Amino acid sequence: MGTVLAGAEMDAVQQAAETIAGRVAAMVRDIPDVNIRIPHSEWRVGEAAAHLAFANLGMAMMARGLEIPYGDGTREGLAVANELALEGFTERDGAVLADRMVAGARMVFDEARVQPPDRTCPTPMGPMPVATLTSYLAVHEAMHGSAIATAVGAPWPFDPEHVPLVWPFISYVMPRVVDPVQAAGVTACYDLHFGDAFTCALMIDEGSVKPASEPSRPPDCIVSGDAHALFLVIVRVLTMQGAVEAGDLRLSGPNPELGLRMADFFNIP
Repeated sequence: MGTVLAGAEMDAVQQAAETIAGRVAAMVRDIPDVNIRIPHSEWRVGEAAAHLAFANLGMAMMARGLEIPYGDGTREGLAVANELALEGFTERDGAVLADRMVAGARMVFDEARVQPPDRTCPTPMGPMPVATLTSYLAVHEAMHGSAIATAVGAPWPFDPEHVPLVWPFISYVMPRVVDPVQAAGVTACYDLHFGDAFTCALMIDEGSVKPASEPSRPPDCIVSGDAHALFLVIVRVLTMQGAVEAGDLRLSGPNPELGLRMADFFNIP
């Protein structure tokens, strides 16, 4: 998928992002206690919802081309920036956050649609085309929305057919977040099958990563199964070990054990 979105592609990404935002908003709108802790996270539901509310607004400003200093693109730098932002943005009412989350997602596309097709947007993950930014929005909502879902017992907020629409950002960011220690000396080709929704590949060569629509060489490890689970492993909401043990993902190929290490090669913020 290219970085300049045609009208139909923009429509599809907008429908996905607004659907995800609406589902996450429904999780928190009438929740009796926003202080429920999210499993394997330092955040509570109210903090994750507040993060989505102000992040969606921030992405609308980025779509306009405005530069907003926010961390340095590393996991550690963004964690500090997030904590500072949460201290400054104190709203924790679920209904208010739900409304702001949905409105912010819509604003991103209001801005994106009036930008020139070659617009470059400054973001915490580096400058990117406006089309990649809209994919970033969908990834961010799906990632944090799924974390909220684990806390409140709700279904995942994204659909398998949304996965191809988040790939532009995933493929953009993965080469930029390689963990040099974990990936040092590793040469591997992963063939990823998100159920019937999408296929792609990751080629790792001595610490560099090249995402592609298909493998450029015979795969060492094939990861297949549930689209939700594979996406959530990539963004570290789930672990590969847990997804395999649950039967949601399968590892095969000449070196299936490489699948258990895949997420470790990336320091996803």
